Amino acid sequence: MCGIAGFINKNGEDADVQKLKRMTDAVAHRGPDAEGQLCEGNVALGHRRLSIIDLSEDGRQPMESTDGRFVITFNGEIYNYKELKEELSACGAVFANDTDTEVIIEAYRRWGVDCLERFNGMWAFVMFDRSQQELFISRDRFAVKPLYILDRKDLFMFASEPKAIIAAESEENIPDLVQVYRFLKSGIPEDIDERSWYENIKQFPAAFYGIYSLKTNSLQVNPYWQPDVEQFKKKWIDGRDPIATFKELFDDAVKIRLRADVEVGTCLSGGLDSSAIVGCCKKRHGVTMRTFSSCYEDKSCDEKDFIDSVNRFTGSKPVPIFPDEKLVPFVEAFQEINKNHDGPAGGASLYSQYRVFERVGQQVKVVLDGQGADELFCGYGGALKLALRRQAKTASRASMVKILQNVISENSFLDISQLSTELGIRVLGIDFYTDWVRRVKKEKAERNAQWRGRLPFTKSFSALIQDQPTLSVGRQSDDEITQWCLNSLLITFIPHLCHNEDGNSMNFSVEVRMPFLDYRIVEFALALDSSYKVKGIWQKWIVRKALREYLPVKVRRRRSKMGYPAPFFRWLKESEEKDEFREIIFSFAERNMVPLETIEARYTAHMSGKANTELILFRYLVLELWLRTCNFDKIPG
Repeated sequence: MCGIAGFINKNGEDADVQKLKRMTDAVAHRGPDAEGQLCEGNVALGHRRLSIIDLSEDGRQPMESTDGRFVITFNGEIYNYKELKEELSACGAVFANDTDTEVIIEAYRRWGVDCLERFNGMWAFVMFDRSQQELFISRDRFAVKPLYILDRKDLFMFASEPKAIIAAESEENIPDLVQVYRFLKSGIPEDIDERSWYENIKQFPAAFYGIYSLKTNSLQVNPYWQPDVEQFKKKWIDGRDPIATFKELFDDAVKIRLRADVEVGTCLSGGLDSSAIVGCCKKRHGVTMRTFSSCYEDKSCDEKDFIDSVNRFTGSKPVPIFPDEKLVPFVEAFQEINKNHDGPAGGASLYSQYRVFERVGQQVKVVLDGQGADELFCGYGGALKLALRRQAKTASRASMVKILQNVISENSFLDISQLSTELGIRVLGIDFYTDWVRRVKKEKAERNAQWRGRLPFTKSFSALIQDQPTLSVGRQSDDEITQWCLNSLLITFIPHLCHNEDGNSMNFSVEVRMPFLDYRIVEFALALDSSYKVKGIWQKWIVRKALREYLPVKVRRRRSKMGYPAPFFRWLKESEEKDEFREIIFSFAERNMVPLETIEARYTAHMSGKANTELILFRYLVLELWLRTCNFDKIPG
């Protein structure tokens, strides 16, 4: 795991090594173990190394091939590099070291761009082909590892983080107001398309490769992986036992992610996913893990009972972290998180995650984490609602009443009024359903009354930013639950979560590996019939069933969900920094994006307990903190 950077001067001028070094210095946190710069004519490739595999000097980058034709700068891990190396060696490939980096070079020499289909891992790399005078650029399938580019008339530039580009081209520190608009509107930040938080800096798309020709100074970009549910069914489902297949894939995904020449730990929330990983490491692979967990005394955010049950069950070495015992003031921490993410933090929970990785970085270099299972196997409320509506069409009234009563008792997010009227009356009875809908409508009306007449944006900002179209991966399945999983994987959740995880972990020089985002598990999950994902009241049913031997009963039967909780609603009211929070939030009005009276109304409603507006208030806070670091004053008008 590392940081990469580089550029091409399109006018042919020799590359400036000092400019390149400013770029690699800006991402030094990604790789504190070594650095390297190569300038050759108008081409510059730079690298910062976090040593994980082959800790010797042979692993330094930029790395040349044995014949000198290729030079690569690479960030990530190819987990199946040993198998690929064995196959390539049998074909005559010559290797000078034990790194996965050299495997990428020889795989490209042997198979060309088709090598990408063989890689099981996370990556962003740029390889210079001296013979063809071109760059081969690629990013992993699911946006786990970042890669940003700046493509101007005079310059082509790339880096792991926008701050590296800005370190060399300071005039590019210009916020993208479309991203600001999106963030204020829905809280979804940069990761849903190729935009970054900066106007001219773009994300290189996940699951794509590019060929940059130095002869024509042009970039051609093409996909190497695309979702195909029907093909995935033929590949992973037809003629197989789904439960056995999933367990086999999961066991191997964990196994290959334990490959390292340093200790590997794991994040443990006490939820189903991270707990299954810890259990698999111990019960299947015989590895006792050091576990890192976020714990709060505040019961609304505390998962310690579940965490303790997993550690006892697996004999793990627990490292509890208490984010409320703050070493750094909250505002200062959010400023640092903004810096790590090259944009405003996506949620207050990132503070808890930030504090966890702060401790992780003091003890290990690599951790496993459970991202991906909720999106692939329906762990969120949106998928549950779809599944309940489907079940209501065929299940008996008695069974559905029992299911809904269980779900409602544990999931306040479930709005039964979203069932169709006909189904709701059939399942619940006209009196119950009517009363429920009446109560929901009353609560919504009371909430909306507080904002009636309050504009979400100023007229000047609304005129500048037209409403953005809804992004979509396109229809891949007639099954709406499968389609929900696909959208969650590629648009709404996973890119955002991977961005957050990378930003927080790499700030402390920590590599995160995610077994559930093994591409084989992803393809299997997209092909899997949704009845294996939600069965009755049980979400992620196949995970509970297939991995039951890895889970204590307390966790296996758990239906509640927290993630990385953080009590920001309480910090606003009670923390020592509540006055500073208020000052920052109200300062945001000076940007002329949101009317002052709207901010006042939401702040007053929250502080008086009449409404919970912590999410939007948090956006105002972190956005204002970030804008203070950019070349931006306010919207004119």
